[in-house]
This record gives sequence, C-alpha cells and structure tokens, in this order.
Amino acid sequence: MEVAARLSERSVAGARSRAEHEVRALLDSALVVLGRAGIDGLTVSEVLTEAALSTRAFYRHFRSKDELVLALYASESERANARRGARLASIDDPRAALDAWIASVLALAYEPRQARRTRVLQAEGARLRHEFPVEFGRIFADELGPLRDILQRGLDAGAFPDAEPAIDAPVVHALVWSFAQARLDGSPVTLADAQRRARRYVERALGADHVADRA
Repeated sequence: MEVAARLSERSVAGARSRAEHEVRALLDSALVVLGRAGIDGLTVSEVLTEAALSTRAFYRHFRSKDELVLALYASESERANARRGARLASIDDPRAALDAWIASVLALAYEPRQARRTRVLQAEGARLRHEFPVEFGRIFADELGPLRDILQRGLDAGAFPDAEPAIDAPVVHALVWSFAQARLDGSPVTLADAQRRARRYVERALGADHVADRA
C-alpha cells in the first residue's frame, strides 16, 4: 500500500509539473505572438506553433482564446505586482514607498515597452471583464494589496493621519491609474508632472500635507 501511494504521488507530481510547463509555454508564446502580430494575430494556431505544442495540449488548460487572454492578463498582473513588491520591500518610509508605488503604476503607461503591452491587455481586459467578473475581482484585489499595506503603515506611523486603507486604496489606485490611462490615450503630460500631480492629490487626501506643514 505504501508503494502504491508513493508511486501514485510521483505520478501526480509528474503530471502537475508537465501541466505547469505547458501553461507557462503557452503564456510565454502568447506574449511573443502578441508582440509580433498584435491582438488580431493572437490566434490559438499561432500560439501553438510558437510553443511547439499540440491542439490537445491547449485544450487541456484553456477552453477558448478568451481564457488564454484572461490567463495572460492575470499572469502579467502577477509579474507587475512581483516587480512592485520587490521594489517596495526595501523602502521603510511610507511616503517614499507611496512615491515608488505611484511610479510603478505610471511606468505601465510611460515606459514604452510596458506601455505597448499595457495598451493591448487593458483593451482586452475591458472586453473580458463582464465575462469573468470573479477572476478580475481577484486580480484587482491582488493589485490593491501592496497599496493598502503602504497606507496602513503610513497611518500607523502618523505619516497619513487621515488614511482609511480599505476605503482609500481603490480610490488612490483609480486616481493614479487615471494619469496612466490618459497617457495611453495620448496625453502630453510628462512622467515627472504626472507623478507630481498624483502625489499632491493623494497626499492631500491622506492628510500627509498637514504633517509636512507641522514638521
């Protein structure tokens, strides 16, 4: 019985590893095709050719191209969150951490390579949001986590005395993202000006300007 259980676990682990490899290959290949041919050229056939996988492999993990795009959107969001988290982890001061968070969000629209990808995924996200509301809710909650932590740290330290992290995090996110969206839509506002304006609005809302006045 112990031998059977051990072999069964090994078989399951092997299948899981193969599945993870296939999904990663499909997502990476989708990004390559997206960069090369745009969203209209992102077909299941092109992705499978790039990944050197079979149609059967695709349908083991995704029921449609839309599910692949959703997974790609979620994967890119996870990568952005990981980059942001690594940058914020070494910043102790809440105001400096908030500046870094704002900069990381604006980079999605102002850094040319990121902007090209953001523009496409944002458009596809808007299209798929109503079809996959639970999944997008989870993605958005993950995006808010680091910001909520910064606001809580600032509240505890007295840097953001008016902050209500759970309420303010989505509002702050929406405000900063509005500058990024404007850039994607062709706004001529520079990165430095966008960051300065976003910081000013957010710090006023959190009461940080009153702390600076008293200092």
